Amino acid sequence: MKKIGNTGFVKGFLSLVVLGALVFAGISFGKPYYRYYELGSLTRDFLKTDVGDINAIRKNIMDNAAELHVPLDEGDLEVVVDKKVVKVRATWSETVDFWGYYQKKFDFVMEEEY
Repeated sequence: MKKIGNTGFVKGFLSLVVLGALVFAGISFGKPYYRYYELGSLTRDFLKTDVGDINAIRKNIMDNAAELHVPLDEGDLEVVVDKKVVKVRATWSETVDFWGYYQKKFDFVMEEEY
């Protein structure tokens, strides 16, 4: 007479559940960092163009942040043009919720200069 535990079904099923939870957690906690790096990359690329208008730079960054779902407010974005150097500083926070059991708050500071 075989028992269910001897066939390895339960062990395999539990391993798949744990693996699925780890993948979900990795994706959930990785999304804010992906958005941070993507917004920084888009900002660096835009700063390399010859646009020296502060309003155009602010609009581009805010549009990119909205497209990436980055919770960036106008007040948290600083753009300074000093001679030929453009400095951008943006700060925001994101909270990741792991099925209501665990919440983690991430604070981001993006500083780009060109």
